[in-house]
Amino acid sequence: MVYKNYSYFKDCSYESYVRDSPIIIMAPHSGRNYDKHFLKQTNLSIQDLRGSEDAYVDKIFFSNLGGFSFIKANFPRIFIDVNRSPLEIDSLMWENNKFKKLFNQKTSKVLSGIGVFPKVNINGEFIYNCRLPFEEAKRRLLTYYFPYHKKIREIIKLSKKKYKKVIALDCHSMSSDIVDVDTDIVLSNGEGKTSDYDTLYFVKDVLNSFGLKVNINDPFKGGFISYYHADVKRGINFIQIEINKKLYMCQKNFVVKEKELKKLKKCFKSLIHSIK
Repeated sequence: MVYKNYSYFKDCSYESYVRDSPIIIMAPHSGRNYDKHFLKQTNLSIQDLRGSEDAYVDKIFFSNLGGFSFIKANFPRIFIDVNRSPLEIDSLMWENNKFKKLFNQKTSKVLSGIGVFPKVNINGEFIYNCRLPFEEAKRRLLTYYFPYHKKIREIIKLSKKKYKKVIALDCHSMSSDIVDVDTDIVLSNGEGKTSDYDTLYFVKDVLNSFGLKVNINDPFKGGFISYYHADVKRGINFIQIEINKKLYMCQKNFVVKEKELKKLKKCFKSLIHSIK
């Protein structure tokens, strides 16, 4: 359906609202729709697979869609990860693979088992018990990965037609185990490569005003989405946001803390209005 000031789209790949706004909110890792074919390829339980999700990050924004464009992946990152280069492929995962020389098999992500096609879950358990046909890799790239990135480019293009400066917030969540106990949020701009510092510290100040403790570029410096789509010289700014999961959910059983989630919604609503 299309309205005067925005359009809405949903399929198995992603869901998006495109509005007349310089602000773009993204949730690439909160997808919870597990492909039935994928579930037949793994011996892991849904619980074991779901641990890799940036669980419910979309809920912080999705019930309050005013004033910004929004895109979220509906598929889980453990199925295919749009925050990796499409060339970060471990060739050992596939049979009938004729494209080995094209892949970047030596990156730290691939060597750790978390390339564009993860082969281990968050606990280091192997997802697959055999090699997969390479046709499956092509299917996932063409059906899920490339459509998501194409929509990002379309939203940026539409926003830049009217606004000199575009601000994209690429939103994720992190396990409380991998950061200091006092860290609530990590903001990343690739040390100036994906966003100007004025915008980065403006976001930090707003989050601080809600009592949130914020780190800058530590321990994260941004991911593929930010580096690939940002162009600071052209006014296209990407900031990666990592939210500590303990702020809004029980990490053991995936139960949302509704009161705490409501506080985060209020915080980010204020941030979006402040940017405007």
